Amino acid sequence: MFPTEATSFSQLFEGNLIWAYIGISIVNAIIIFYSSIKFMLVHQLGGYYYKRYFKWLKNSGTNYKSRLMLLCLLAFLFFCVLSMCFAPILGERIASYMGFMAYFIFALAYIKTESFVNKKVRLKKTRRLVRLCITYSLVLAVISFGLITLLNYLAFIIGDNVVAILRYSILCLLPIAIPYLLFFAYCINEPFEWMVRTHYTNKAKWKLKHSNVIKIGITGSYGKTSVKEILKTILSQKYRVLATPESYNTPMGIALTVNKLDSTHDVFIAEMGARGKGDIKELAEMVKPQYGVLISINQQHLESFGSEEAIKETKYELIEALPEDGVAFFSSDNSTVLELAEKYEGNKKIAGIEREANTVTATDIKTDVRGTTFKLVFDGEKTVRCNTVLLGKHSTSNICLAASVAYQLGMSPLEISRGINRIKSIGHRLELLPNNKNIVIIDDSYNANIEGVNSAMEVLDMFDGRKIVVTPGLVELGAIENVANFEMGKILAKHADMVIIVGKHNAEMLINGLLENGMSRDNIRFSKNLNRGNTELNEMMMEGDVVLFENDLPDNYA
Repeated sequence: MFPTEATSFSQLFEGNLIWAYIGISIVNAIIIFYSSIKFMLVHQLGGYYYKRYFKWLKNSGTNYKSRLMLLCLLAFLFFCVLSMCFAPILGERIASYMGFMAYFIFALAYIKTESFVNKKVRLKKTRRLVRLCITYSLVLAVISFGLITLLNYLAFIIGDNVVAILRYSILCLLPIAIPYLLFFAYCINEPFEWMVRTHYTNKAKWKLKHSNVIKIGITGSYGKTSVKEILKTILSQKYRVLATPESYNTPMGIALTVNKLDSTHDVFIAEMGARGKGDIKELAEMVKPQYGVLISINQQHLESFGSEEAIKETKYELIEALPEDGVAFFSSDNSTVLELAEKYEGNKKIAGIEREANTVTATDIKTDVRGTTFKLVFDGEKTVRCNTVLLGKHSTSNICLAASVAYQLGMSPLEISRGINRIKSIGHRLELLPNNKNIVIIDDSYNANIEGVNSAMEVLDMFDGRKIVVTPGLVELGAIENVANFEMGKILAKHADMVIIVGKHNAEMLINGLLENGMSRDNIRFSKNLNRGNTELNEMMMEGDVVLFENDLPDNYA
């Protein structure tokens, strides 16, 4: 008798065998799907731009492909051993299925291990992700079914006992193709996703065009969300404001926010992010802001843009999109922004804590552990005293910029002051976290840059006690990343007593910088991920310590 379940070719596709194929296909699809979570996350973090996805895959520091290969190799080898060992005992038919036990065990171990890997941002259950998951699951099931059918057909033709017993072992190698099968599912969905994006963006454009709402665009290399939240709080003292939530600074994020716009809103604030040239232009064409706010420009995301000039040109796209009667607001506290302010010939306002400010500035700035107090000066003459829970001089600079916009929109200095007093801490941006121990915890884990590190050190110096910094360093800086992290290490050595470095991505350069400026090697710790870093931190913390979480390694770098 032929060693497979069928005794004739036609029986390969009849009755219970088809259901067995379907069952194995579904189980295999489920296993591969849950083994793909990391790749889905990276795809989502990259905004579903395939170039970023493949750039991550090609990165020599990405070890997920090698871990998949190890999973496949172990599963394949143990599949073969298990099947051949049980063949004399259970028979060839049952033995051909026994190898799946090894595959399932190794796959489940892989999935469980990956679930413990720290993620800065977990998968967000968006409609687009759900659609991708459905398509991907169908692709996996169809490919698994096709492969199983082909393997049975080949085993039938060859007619060898060993081939029949081991025919399903090839399924163990399928996880190697996860990155590319996921991309294939993305390609299937992309035409539909393009239609969805076009529908929502056109709907948002129409709604904004037929609305009398005041439209404000905010961009910069850093500080966008902070200025947006500050401005929203201040303007809310007089106007009904709609602003993009959190860091919703993409076309779809802005379009979905515009859907909530109604006739009662007076102001719409759009945070505008970019990863390459033309991104801000696309957002500005959608929103058509009357007011543009340019906060900062530095080398953050240099890896994505390719050059500093490309960053400048991209951020300036917001200012170029303003109408003739529009107003541009520039920070006086960033030299590159001031350079672009000189270039702009339209109506412009410059605000901040430096001398170049010509509309709103701050004097008598005093910062302590409870927040910041200062005098806000309008047009060099009107003065009002302000208090805020926000820490650091850079926060005062952001407040000046937001206050300048509010002043332009007709708010009085007193109204602006009341709004400033009501500003709440902005999540993950020098945020003091409550705890039940006599320990100060400062969360500055959102997208650090070298300017932000210096500001964080100013805040850290305000506190007494042993100072511990937990950081993965600076990322997305391309060719200058090593130098930047070496300099960051030197800065930390001046202000911190101990440093816990999270992740190997920047560890070497950070350690070199710390040692260069005299920190003892005993005061430098390394942890593979944030979970282990937190464990080490808990073991060393004592009452009176000050702990600063400075940046968090994006998941596509972990």
